[in-house]
Amino acid sequence: MMIEVRTIEQHDYERAHAFQSEYLDREKFPEFVQRVAANPDLYFVAVNGDELIGICYGHPSKKDESVITLQGIAVDLNETKGYARVGIGSRMIRVFESAVKTRGYRKIAVGSADDPTVEKFYLKNGFKPTELVAKGLHYEEYERISIDDYEVGNVRREELWRKYAPKEVIFIFEKSIG
Repeated sequence: MMIEVRTIEQHDYERAHAFQSEYLDREKFPEFVQRVAANPDLYFVAVNGDELIGICYGHPSKKDESVITLQGIAVDLNETKGYARVGIGSRMIRVFESAVKTRGYRKIAVGSADDPTVEKFYLKNGFKPTELVAKGLHYEEYERISIDDYEVGNVRREELWRKYAPKEVIFIFEKSIG
C-alpha cells in the first residue's frame, strides 16, 4: 500500500464530498466547495493511487483565534480493503497538525463522536478531554461541563445521560501544538 496524505485538489472535490457525506457530515456540494475554497490548506485527503480512502479537515475557531477546530476525520472502513485501524487517521492528524502550526495556531479542538473507539483514537493521538456536552434530538445543547480526565469524564457522562436522556453526550478534546 502506498498511501499519500496531501491537501485536497479540485479534481478530488466530488469524491471527497461523497466520502464526507457517507462518513461524516452531509452538506450540499456548492456549500462543500465554498467551505473548502475558504481554507484549502485545511482540507486533506488520503489516497491510495486513484482511490480516495480518507479525509481530514478543519476550520478556524469562531471563539478563539489561536484555536483550529478539527471538523472531521474519517478513513474508509470497508474491512475488505484493510484501511481501517492501520495508522492512516493518525498520519492525517500529524499532517493536519503541521499545517495548522505553520498557520500560527496553538491548539486543535475537536468534538468526538459518541463512540469509545473514536474517543480512544483522539487520546492515542495526544488529545486531552476538556469538556462534555449533552445534546438533544435537534443538537440543542442541554449542558456543558469542564473535565480534565477521561475516566472521570465517563462517570460524569453517565450522570448527564441519567439527568437529560439526551441524543448524545460527547467529549470535547484539545491538543496543544506549539
